[in-house]
Amino acid sequence: MRTRSKVTIGLTGTLALALFACDGGVSAVDALKKADEEPKVEDTEPREKREIPTSVLPEPTAEELAAWDRKDPEGEKHLYKWDKANAKTMQTYWKELRCLRDKMKEEGQKAFGAEPGGPEQQQWEQFKLAFIDPVVDAWQQKLFAAQGQDILTKSKYIGNIIEAHELVMNGYPVAYNDNDEIEIKRQDALWTVAENRVVDYSNKIGAPMTFPDLEDAKEKKKWDKFCHDVIFPPKKKKK
Repeated sequence: MRTRSKVTIGLTGTLALALFACDGGVSAVDALKKADEEPKVEDTEPREKREIPTSVLPEPTAEELAAWDRKDPEGEKHLYKWDKANAKTMQTYWKELRCLRDKMKEEGQKAFGAEPGGPEQQQWEQFKLAFIDPVVDAWQQKLFAAQGQDILTKSKYIGNIIEAHELVMNGYPVAYNDNDEIEIKRQDALWTVAENRVVDYSNKIGAPMTFPDLEDAKEKKKWDKFCHDVIFPPKKKKK
């Protein structure tokens, strides 16, 4: 098949434009020029201005802040009422937990800095096996078994008790495992904060909490007996 040359195509295009002009048409150049000269119709209709959306939220009003920060005076009355009626029991739980914490620190301190695999380290490992799950974890299970849902729904003491129990169950053992003196002090600080909250709350509900004076021989003897029964609870007799 033959292909037409560029010259032939060019001549064809020229003839087409000539014929179009002879018929009274407008040349392509004139048409484009005329389009540029025609006045553009502007949209004079008024349009509503819309704000550009932004991700920045306005500051809360004083009323909103007051609403968020409000306290329902009736909301915690049942907590105060239940805790006041059961203050002695709840405070006894805390004192038992304190015995468990002191025992954990006493045994952990014996192994602090000990040679890995040495007798002190082995004694520490054996102590943890016999104390953490069988005594510390079992203590919490007995607490919930004795109090049921009441202690979770009606007491404000329980939050601090759970927090302190976690320190005895995990915080202190890990700190002594790592021979980390700074971490041990951090656990002590967390314990002190929790205990201060318990004492302050007890005062608030009109049930002051007291601890024994361990400098007094009689009180110390009584406290040691109390803690011994917590750390070495009597085994239940098999039926």
